[in-house]
Amino acid sequence: MGKGVKVFCLILFAILCLPPDDLRAQNRRVERADKAFELKQYNEAIDLYQRAYNRVRRRDRAEAARLVYHIALSHKYTNNHRAAEAWFNRAIRSNYPDPVARLYLADAMMKNGKYEEARENYELFLEDHPDDWRALKGIASVDAIEELKENPEPLEVEAIRLFNSRNDDYTPAFADLRANTLIFASSRDDAVGRDSDPWTGHKHTSFFVSFRDRAGNWSRPSLLDEGPINTEYNEGAPAVNATATELYFTRCVRATDSDMGCRIFKATREGANWVNPQEITLTDDSLVTVGHPALSPDELTLYFASNMEGSIGPMDIWMVSRDGPRESFGEPQNLGSPINTPGTEMFPYVREDGTLYFASDGHPGLGGLDIFRSEYTPDGWSEPENLRPPINSSADDFGVVFEPGRETGFFSSNRGRGAIFDIYSFHLPPVEFRISGVVFDDSTQYVLPDATVQLVGADGTLRQVETDQQGRYVFEPSILRENTRYEILVNKSGYFSSRAQQSTIGFDRSQDFVVDLAIAPIPETAIELPEILYDFDSWVLRPQFKDSLNGLVQTMYDNPTIVIELASHTDSRGTHEYNDTLSQRRAQAVVDYLIEQDIARKRLVARGYGKRNPREIVQTIERDGYVFEEGTVLSEDFINNLQDEEHREVAHQMNRRTEFRVIGEDYEPPEDDETPVLQPPETPERRPGED
Repeated sequence: MGKGVKVFCLILFAILCLPPDDLRAQNRRVERADKAFELKQYNEAIDLYQRAYNRVRRRDRAEAARLVYHIALSHKYTNNHRAAEAWFNRAIRSNYPDPVARLYLADAMMKNGKYEEARENYELFLEDHPDDWRALKGIASVDAIEELKENPEPLEVEAIRLFNSRNDDYTPAFADLRANTLIFASSRDDAVGRDSDPWTGHKHTSFFVSFRDRAGNWSRPSLLDEGPINTEYNEGAPAVNATATELYFTRCVRATDSDMGCRIFKATREGANWVNPQEITLTDDSLVTVGHPALSPDELTLYFASNMEGSIGPMDIWMVSRDGPRESFGEPQNLGSPINTPGTEMFPYVREDGTLYFASDGHPGLGGLDIFRSEYTPDGWSEPENLRPPINSSADDFGVVFEPGRETGFFSSNRGRGAIFDIYSFHLPPVEFRISGVVFDDSTQYVLPDATVQLVGADGTLRQVETDQQGRYVFEPSILRENTRYEILVNKSGYFSSRAQQSTIGFDRSQDFVVDLAIAPIPETAIELPEILYDFDSWVLRPQFKDSLNGLVQTMYDNPTIVIELASHTDSRGTHEYNDTLSQRRAQAVVDYLIEQDIARKRLVARGYGKRNPREIVQTIERDGYVFEEGTVLSEDFINNLQDEEHREVAHQMNRRTEFRVIGEDYEPPEDDETPVLQPPETPERRPGED
């Protein structure tokens, strides 16, 4: 007898030897589990399937694999994604024949944040089903996740411990005009009714309410009422009209042996109470689910979620319209593409500007349900935009609501405690800016303590700080404003001032700007002004060389206490008397130009040195095709020994130069001095002496 035949006989023998009562009990347990699953009583189905599985896993592998798959599905439908992942894995290892188990495994991994593992399973599923939109959407989601995470919304999100219990708390809605009353659904112990929802195993949800006082503190939630709004059934997804006189909500009736679906009800306010809830009839089909109402600001359109005939996916966003707030709604219309997909779209919400928000797992997202927004345009609804982290996560995120006119509100998510839904707040924190840096010597790279750093804003801001012993300075957020251009100027005795610019224009989230400032020590030797050349026997500034003085003008603006000597030199031709006069006039020409640029006359000294100080080349340079080596002195003898007349003329021209030297740092501007000390440069700044 072969080995396979022996194993088959042993299994058959074991089954035949089971007592008839045990076989019947096992079959009844499986039948009850299947019935509970069919009625969407998933919490009970999990328990029944697991008991049956423990009895059959060694006797009937095919049936055991089926039970494992249904346990996984039940965890999927009760939003226990960790357990769902484990059981779908087990179903695949048990050779469950339907490859959809791998698709659902990938979905569960997405919701657990295991994106690359999810991609691998989507790709394996696509090998047998290359056109399946669910796997294609899953891979598109994985591809989009990096960009979504790298560009989050500048929001802060926090779970509200005061609102949340050990059970589900979700779908908040503001119930007054000032958003100081919040209604939400909860299955906490204080909910009305004694029975548990067989779908979730929790109590049926009831509405709870919290009030915000003048200090901004919310009260501990309490039951909205014990009827007529709250009943023994599930109440959820509330919405209040713009005048806070009508409450729309969802009521789902479930029984032990049937699922009667959900319907939208409307109650009206009488004083502090909500009364007279009446169903808004949107369908006659008792098997159709209708819920999640959202009323437009003009109260003429009611959006809702439903699986009624004509839906694209398991649940779609629909709408009904009317001519006036007291009129009846017309026929339901499916919002269609691009809002609805073959996936699930639920929990619509409309802001005061008409923007539609909804939850979807059919558009590429971060895992489970993500919240999207869309605007209505002349061409229809815009392509839905993912709200990104931190509002969206790998878990299920839905049920968003905003305070009027503010980027503040609440939403629901099960990101924190497994299958449990909690209420989270979100708000746009104030955009704050901070500028800090280090001041250092640009030649030695040593940090410089006790330097003065000024901040001047285009809005009139003027602040001044001193660097510490590590050369650090800071301008705190209380000083800086949005959409403002700033100049940063640093001063220190013995150094030229330096400036930098920093703008907050275009930044929509807080930033810490680091602006390090290098300043150059004031040399004892003269600094040649670049490209200040003169024609032979002339002291007139060439127009093209006046622009070369703008760097010096800026230096004088930035260093309002320095006094400088403008020294002019001639070439070696001519007498000393003649060249002294010519050079003095050249120096004075520069002084006169600086005075025209609002530099105080007392800060400027003109000095002509004639031909007494020929230029010494401190760094090898090339001029008009001729090279002058470092250390060369352009003396008369050197120039006369050059073989080329053109070469000699270039050398003579290089001697015809103007330099400046700082001779004092103690100038005190008079009180009425209007010198534009911090005038921003129009062109990139060059320090004097740079060629």
